[in-house]
This record gives sequence, structure tokens and C-alpha cells, in this order.
Amino acid sequence: MNINRQSQIKEKSTLVYNSIKEIVDKVGPRLPTSKEEELGAQMYADQISEQLGTTPIIEKFKCAPRASIAFIPVLGILGLFSFIIFYLSPIASLILSVFCFIYAILQIFLYTGCLDFLFKKHESQNVYTILEPKSEKTNFTIMLSAHLDSSWCWQLSLKNPKTMMIKTIIGVISIGAIAITSLVAICHGAYSYKFLNQIYTLDSSLNIKYLIMYLIPFICVPGCYWLATYLTWDKQSASPGAMDNLTGCEIALATLKYYQETPEELPENCRLIAVGLGCEEAGLKGSEAFCKAHKSDSEFFNEHLYNINLDSFRDDEHFNVVKGDTWLRSHFDKKLIDLSQEAMKEAGLEPGIIENPVGGCDSTPICRAGIKTVTLCAQNPIPTNYYHTTNDTIEGLSMYSIEKAFETILNLVPKIADYDKEIK
Repeated sequence: MNINRQSQIKEKSTLVYNSIKEIVDKVGPRLPTSKEEELGAQMYADQISEQLGTTPIIEKFKCAPRASIAFIPVLGILGLFSFIIFYLSPIASLILSVFCFIYAILQIFLYTGCLDFLFKKHESQNVYTILEPKSEKTNFTIMLSAHLDSSWCWQLSLKNPKTMMIKTIIGVISIGAIAITSLVAICHGAYSYKFLNQIYTLDSSLNIKYLIMYLIPFICVPGCYWLATYLTWDKQSASPGAMDNLTGCEIALATLKYYQETPEELPENCRLIAVGLGCEEAGLKGSEAFCKAHKSDSEFFNEHLYNINLDSFRDDEHFNVVKGDTWLRSHFDKKLIDLSQEAMKEAGLEPGIIENPVGGCDSTPICRAGIKTVTLCAQNPIPTNYYHTTNDTIEGLSMYSIEKAFETILNLVPKIADYDKEIK
């Protein structure tokens, strides 16, 4: 790598760090649809104007912020309520616990949004800008996406990340166990609180069966409690979102600035877009809204659009190319995955290729819209006490991770240009 490029990478990475610090210091946590998210988006738009001199475009959309991940504590509370009413009406307990289980699958595991209508919607926004090629002719477009919002604080991760997943799984199993126990009780003729009397009035073999049914829900209480305390809605305790995901937003912006200042390095007739998406933490709603807003624009969304989704850069030993979201059953572009791995290796990294084991990233709605996409990150894929917690601060960022992420993108852009030529 030549000295000038290395110097530019360090300079732009410092700009990235300072830009993140500006938003974190002035705004702090930016929960989906909050005033803070709106202020952070406006600051990002101002940075676009100041750093690039291009026009920032703000697109509004509606979102139900607590209909997905943020609803987990409610499910835990409903699980505890199912435990209580089991002893009054197993039928009511069955209905409530089954509702919780179905809700979790549809809204939290699969992000379908089909039950969003049950919630009040609020306004959020996507912010993007376009750097047109000097030739004024566009053959292909590279879009760099990242999300501007930050997460509610995951209290289980903050307290003990090693047990967070275990407690969460036990919580889900507990709600399922209450549902099954309620069903078994009903099958044994227990329709109301009167079934408790059967423990004392039937023969000894049946007494044991009813006693087991009586005791099993007690075992489920800790799991439901862990779900009820999974996260807090208190925005004062929310994640500042320095790593997740102002790193991605600011690296995208710095990339456009780099090519604006060194146009000779930008592949011929290549258009660049940087987009800061809202409400990723509320079920990828900003990405969905962005795709919906532009899907009919053939000059924008076509086979020559390539998306590089940037999602969290902090952990020096965990540079990864994300090939899909397991829960959401999405699979990103294989060629972009291979090229991204090559670009990381050229930056002196040892990249991993992973799938998101839980949740999803903004590449999924873009992938479903028919756009070639890949997600890059530098983040430990196991639970940590700084992912979605108050510890995701500016002080925890690594300049090495920022610089290497930036270098990776600069290596990847010309590779995408060659990829586009193959398609043509």
C-alpha cells in the first residue's frame, strides 16, 4: 500500500472517530423513533453537507418500535401471568402462553411485522446522499449502508454475557412448558381451579399425575422472570451505539469523502451512495422502508446495484463477512462474500465467514428486494457486555478496527467494478 493511501486511511479514520464522538456526546442513545434518533439523523445529514458538500436526503417512514425485540419483557410478564392463572383456569393459561410463543416466532425470531398493527406507530427516517461519477455517466452503483439507531440495554448481557443466551433459551422453553402443561391438564379434565381438589380426592396414581401438573409451572418461573428483565425501555440506560452502529455510518461517509478527494481511484462510471438507516433495532424497518421507497426506481434498484452493509467495527480479532441471517433464512450474494474475504485478506486480516446466529441485519431486506448485498463487521459473534448495553461507548472503539474496515472497503470497491463487468 502506498504511503499516500496509508496516510489517507489514518486521516479518514480519525475523522470517523471524531464524527462518532460528536453524535454520541451531543445525542447519546438513539432508540428507534425517539427524538434522539431524529437528532442523530439530522446531525448525520449535517455531516454529509459539511464533509462532502452533497445534498443529504431524508426520507420519513412509520414504525412500531416496541413490536419486535423490545417486546421481550412483555412476553416474560405474560409468561409469569400464565403461570398464575394456570391454577385458576388452565384454558386461559394455554391461550395466553400459546399467544406468547406464536408472537415470539412471528415478531422476534422471524421479524415478519404481521402483528405491528397492534401497536402505535411513530416516525423515523433514513438519511442518504449520492456521489455521482465525474463522467456523469453511471454504469453501476455501490451503496454503503449502516443503521443510525442504537439499542435498548440488554440487561442480561450487561450483568453476565456468558449466561445471557442460556437464560433466554430457558425463558422461551418455560413459556412452552406452561403451554404444554396447560394442555395436559385440560386433557385430564381440568378446566378450572377445581382441578386442584382432584389431587386430594383421586386414587394415589392419579394424585401423582395431578401433583406433577401442579408443580411443573413453578419450575418455569425463573425463565419467565429472565425474559421480563431481558431489557429495559429506559432511554437513559440505553446503548450509546458507538460501535453498533455509528462506526458503520461514519465509515460509509468517509469512504465517499476519500473517493471525492481521490477520484482517480474510483472505478470509471461508478456511483457511490451512503445511507444511514433508521429503526434497525426495531426489526430492520429502516432498511425495509428504504427498499420499498426505491423498488420502482429502475435507475436506482437494478442488477448493477451492489450493497455493502457495514454493521459494527470494534473487535480487532473478529473481522467477519456475514453470509446470511439464520433466523430470517436469508443468503447474501456469494460473489460479494468471496470478494469481501479477499479484500480483508489484502488488508492483512484473517476474516471469518459467518451467519448471524440470532436476529438479523439490514442486508436481509435488501437481499429480499433482489439486490446483491453482503454485510461486513468486526465484532465478536458471541454475547458480550458491550453489545446492546451501556458499555457500547466511544472509549471502547479501536482505531485499528476502523482503519482496517476502511482499508477493506477501498480494496473491495475495484473488485466490485470487475464483478460488474463480468455481469455485463
